[in-house]
Amino acid sequence: MSKQQLSLFDLNQFTQSPNPHSPIYDPAWDETDTQQENIDTVLEQTKGTSKPDDNVLEQDKQNTIKSAPEQSHWVEKYTVIRYGKEHYYYRYLWMSGRKLHHVHIPGGNVKSAIAIGRKSAVEAAIADGQTPTEIKKLIHSWRNHQS
Repeated sequence: MSKQQLSLFDLNQFTQSPNPHSPIYDPAWDETDTQQENIDTVLEQTKGTSKPDDNVLEQDKQNTIKSAPEQSHWVEKYTVIRYGKEHYYYRYLWMSGRKLHHVHIPGGNVKSAIAIGRKSAVEAAIADGQTPTEIKKLIHSWRNHQS
């Protein structure tokens, strides 16, 4: 007796009947859209000389000398956790290029009158336009002369 394997799938529906998923041709696909005929490609748009848009409030000046960005600097309160308890202090931060620098402002925690006074002195120096180098010298002078 010969054994014949029973098929798991009915393959006749795929091999002998027409494919129900075959694409249907639509002649409208061959017609060009009249609106798109007048549109330039991105490459064609960039080849021409572009004039500034008059509707934009500020225009980038073509012949400006680019200068280095101003150094930004500020004072912030930061946290130190010792023995599970949080302590808050002040520090001075400044940006140099993409690098962030910081230095602790001595005088105790944020509740100390000395720390509050020194924080105010640093903020006043920032407002006066002093450079980060000058402000660092001021902070380091407080480290050397605890007052």
